[in-house]
This record gives sequence, structure tokens and C-alpha cells, in this order.
Amino acid sequence: MLSRTLFLIVSILLISPSSALTYGSNTPEHTTITITRSLNYDAKKANISPKIVDDIIRIFSWEIDFNRDLRKGDRFIIVGNRGANPSALIYIGATKRVAVFSYTDKLGRTGYYDINGKSLYPSFLRAPLKYKRISSKFQRKRFHPILKTWRPHRAVDYAAKTGAPVYSVASGVVQYRKRMGALGNVIYIKHGSNYVTVYAHLSKFSSGLRPSSKVRKGQVIGYVGSTGRSTGPHLHYELRYKGIRKNPLTHPLPKQKQVDPSDYWRFKNKANALLRSL
Repeated sequence: MLSRTLFLIVSILLISPSSALTYGSNTPEHTTITITRSLNYDAKKANISPKIVDDIIRIFSWEIDFNRDLRKGDRFIIVGNRGANPSALIYIGATKRVAVFSYTDKLGRTGYYDINGKSLYPSFLRAPLKYKRISSKFQRKRFHPILKTWRPHRAVDYAAKTGAPVYSVASGVVQYRKRMGALGNVIYIKHGSNYVTVYAHLSKFSSGLRPSSKVRKGQVIGYVGSTGRSTGPHLHYELRYKGIRKNPLTHPLPKQKQVDPSDYWRFKNKANALLRSL
């Protein structure tokens, strides 16, 4: 949750009918996208570049489900250069407010961080459960123990006791939670705009878990089983990046970034000053 200063922005924006506002020489230029139909449609009307729209989706998708959360009247505020690298990006919804601020590190890399100097995306757990052993690795060609044919195995199988808890490797939104052929009881979770994880052969799902449910990193989502096409209790785990299945054991996973400690207070003071100036 943001500091109380952000609530002042809401009042200012509700007063003014203009989408591009400048209140004085000390007020940074900023543009507001007000949702009437969709982010893409309303951003185009506000003359926001496609790059900025892509950045908004990439950054805020860790906190917002763009298919389900956006409502008419929600606002995105772009502070500073609306064509390249804005100084800040702010989302104001009916029940949630999120703001990120640009920061360039000593290597010249620019990213966006919340008021506490952390990126919105979290670090991922390396494995989704406590397991006995890896019974089958990610491989392009594996002899299937049931079908008796050579097939690719684009997942990792973790052998574990029936009923062992399975955790979501990162915060996200449940896409599917159902029985699905050879996968048996399976859960698909979307993390941000690029990642999806798949958990299959579950004995059962956690109580209350439904499609569109939001889950936290480390939250129990189900329990190890042997449903579907399976020779024994294990978890079939997939990691998908931009729709392509990757090796969970070797693929570089997102790691939450932080503003350099030596720059932290300068960053935070600048972010607070920017909010006050609005």
C-alpha cells in the first residue's frame, strides 16, 4: 500500500477533466489513462506510445490481472516522458493503488521499483515441494513407462509421498484447476505476463482454490497424488515462459531486485517528492 500522499493524487485527478495536466513549473508533466473500454484502446486515445503500454502490462501484471481486475474508471498515470522512460507509473483502482518509480543503477540499467525500493516481481521458489528425489528430468526424448514409446518430457517429475503439500512457486492467478486427461488433477498458475507454472497428478486441490483465485508465493495449492497417466505418486511440474516450456532446473528464474542500499534514501525521498508535487 502506498503512502497517504498518493491519495492526494486521486483528489486532484477527479477535479480536473483534462488527461494531460501541468499545474506549474514545479509540477511534473503527467498524463492519465482513464479506462472506459480497455487499456490498449484508452491508451491510444490518450496518445500513449505502444512501448509504454507494454511496460505497464509487464510491470503491473504482477499486481493486476488485466483480464479480470480492470474496471471502468480505473486510472493509469504516466509521470514525465510518456514516449520513452517515464519517471513514475501509477495505477489507481477502486480497491487497489500501486505506484512504481524509475531508478537507474550504476551499470546504466533502468527499472521500476515501489516506494520501498523493490521490484513488483518476486523471487521464485526453485522447487514447488519437499521431495524425495527427481524421478524424471526435462528431456527431449524419454521412454514413456506406460505408453512404451519415446516422447519428449518437457517437465520435471518430483517423487514424493501421497498427500505431500505442493506450493505455488510465486504469487500469481489460477488459470485452471480441474481434471485434465493424462495430467489428472492439475493447476495452471499465471505469474506476471510471461510465466505460467503447471502442477499435475495431484491427489486433491486446496480448499477454496478456484480459477481466478490469487495465490501467494509458498501458498499450498494442492497435494501430491497419482491421478491421470501416472505410475506412482509424484508431482509433474512445468515452467512455461512466453508459452514455451522451459527446464525448471536450469532456466534463469525471476529474482526480485532492489534499489542499491547506498541510493535507497535518495530514491525514496525523490519518489515522495514526486508524489507531493502532483
